[in-house]
Amino acid sequence: MGKIGTNITRSLEERAEDLLEYLYRSWRQGIRISSEQYAITKGVSKRETKTLINNLTDKGYVNEIKKTGELQLTELGKMEGMECLERHEKLTQFFQVVSGMDQEDAQEDACRIEHVISQRALEGIDNFLKYGDVYDRKYKGMDLYNNYGEGTFEMLMGIYQLERRNPRLLAPVDEKFEPVAKLISSKGISWFELKKIDDEDIGILWYRRNEEWVKAEHENNLYRLPSDIFVYTTNVMTPITEAGTVIAFTEFDQLPVTIDCCELNIHVW
Repeated sequence: MGKIGTNITRSLEERAEDLLEYLYRSWRQGIRISSEQYAITKGVSKRETKTLINNLTDKGYVNEIKKTGELQLTELGKMEGMECLERHEKLTQFFQVVSGMDQEDAQEDACRIEHVISQRALEGIDNFLKYGDVYDRKYKGMDLYNNYGEGTFEMLMGIYQLERRNPRLLAPVDEKFEPVAKLISSKGISWFELKKIDDEDIGILWYRRNEEWVKAEHENNLYRLPSDIFVYTTNVMTPITEAGTVIAFTEFDQLPVTIDCCELNIHVW
């Protein structure tokens, strides 16, 4: 059995794009290609080659000279061929940069992906190749044990007003908690502990799991929140930079409404 992803059947459109890219490369090098030459060079049957040529001809990309079988790109075909080659080259460079592949292996993977990659993903790769910049990424349901192992870790935290984003403002309830949360990381389950400063009643602390409100476990002045309810922000420089989730406080045993909600942010190191 071959490796996963190496023996995927390609569609007619993908094979036609490969032909268009080949013709564009040849045109740039001043090389004339006939349908027969393409079939021999690429090991493709004459019947399949004809099908691919008809596909490109119908789209207005290629004209075939009947007498010689020479394949000529139209102006539209040249523009489309340029985009195909650019996509291929960017992906090849990207794979070499991030994995250390040699050019041949990187080109093989680029050939598999260039037909299905989205424009947004390609723009991100282009941005990375030009400037080395990457975007922050957000993950849900992360198991922090994989990052920290067994132990207790202190991290700064803040409870912010939900409706104020720019700039963020601390919620009044933030004053009732220590500014440091503790991550208790273990193999079975990990959680954050929030410590209330004094015995002043704050009501019930709630968090959301699977779109449902759940009461946070607490003992004395310590409130426990499972680590997998947070959304984690990560980037290339640091594995995790921030953990965020929506919490709520109610005076009585009633489900929270919007006015009861706050945003809890923990500055992960």
